[in-house]
Amino acid sequence: MGLKTQKQKHTLNLKAVKNKMSSRLPIPVYHFLPYKDILNRKGYPILLQDDTYADLLNLPGKDLDFLDAEGANSSKSIIADFHTLLSTYLEDFDIKISQLPADTRVQQATWGKELIKVEVQMSDDSLDERHYNQLLQMRQTILREISLEKDVVSDIKHQEYTAVIYGKTLAALEKNRRDFIANAGLAFTPEPVTLERKKMVLYQINNPGETLELEEK
Repeated sequence: MGLKTQKQKHTLNLKAVKNKMSSRLPIPVYHFLPYKDILNRKGYPILLQDDTYADLLNLPGKDLDFLDAEGANSSKSIIADFHTLLSTYLEDFDIKISQLPADTRVQQATWGKELIKVEVQMSDDSLDERHYNQLLQMRQTILREISLEKDVVSDIKHQEYTAVIYGKTLAALEKNRRDFIANAGLAFTPEPVTLERKKMVLYQINNPGETLELEEK
C-alpha cells in the first residue's frame, strides 16, 4: 500500500492539473477532521475520533509567475512533481487551505537580540551625550520594529496549504507520511508542521464559524 508497484504511463496535462486545482469545494470544517487529541510523542500525531491517526504537512507556496523557466524550482518542474504525486500516491490524503496568522517570531527574536545589545551599551557610564542619544534613537527604532512585527501577527493572515496524511496505525501513518514526502519530488517539498501550528489548524477545524477549501481528488 502507499505506492504503485508499476507506474502507469502519464503525460503531463497542465489543463487537467489546473482543473483539479479549481475543483476545491467549500465544506463545513467540523466535518473535515474529527479529532480527539494531539499525542505527546515524536511528530505529535493526531488521534482521530475513530481511533485512527492523521498528521499535517505544510506545503510551501510557490509563485509561478516569478520562478525560473528551467531547473528544480521551475513552474514546469513543480507542476510535474504535483502531477507525479497525484499519479503515484495511493493512500488517502487531503489538501486544505486555511487563513493563519503570519509568523514573525524569527524577526521578533532578531530585533530582541539587538535591543539587548543596545541596552547593554547604554548602561555604560562612560558614554558621552552624543553617543548615548544615538543609542537611545536606535533603541526607539528597535522597539518600533518589534511593535510592527507584533501587529503583523495580530492583523495579517496568509493563505496556508496543508496536506493531511492518514494512517490506521501509528506505523502506517509514519510510512504514509514518508511516502508522501518521497513522492512529492524536489520542487514540491512538504515540511513538518509545528505543534503550535497544528493547534491553530485544529482550532479552526473545531470552530463551526470557520470554513476551508478541500481539494477534491
